[in-house]
Amino acid sequence: MKILKNLMIIVVVGVVMAMASGCKKTNKYVGQLADIEKKACACADKSCADAAFKDFIAVVGDMKKTQEKVNNDDGQKLGIHTANIFKCIVKNGVSPLTIQQELQKYK
Repeated sequence: MKILKNLMIIVVVGVVMAMASGCKKTNKYVGQLADIEKKACACADKSCADAAFKDFIAVVGDMKKTQEKVNNDDGQKLGIHTANIFKCIVKNGVSPLTIQQELQKYK
C-alpha cells in the first residue's frame, strides 16, 4: 500500500508539472494550491480531507480547462503543494485509489 501511495504521488506530481510548464508569468494556481495544502494539512478527519480533495480537483479541472502555462519555478511549487496535499489527505483517510480515479478524468 505504501508503494502505491508513493507511486501515486509521483504520477500526480508529474501530471501537474507537465500541465504547468511554460511561460514566465506567475501562475494563480500556485496560491490556490498553497491554500488547499494548508487546509488539507490542518484536517483531523476524513470529511475535512474529502473537502480539501474536492477543492484540489476543482483547481485541477480549471487548470486543464484553461491550460494556462507557468514557468519552471511555479511548476515546481505546484508539484510540491500537490505532493503535500496528497500526503495530508491520505493520512486522513482519502484512498490513493480514489485520488487516482479522479485524476484519470483529467489526463
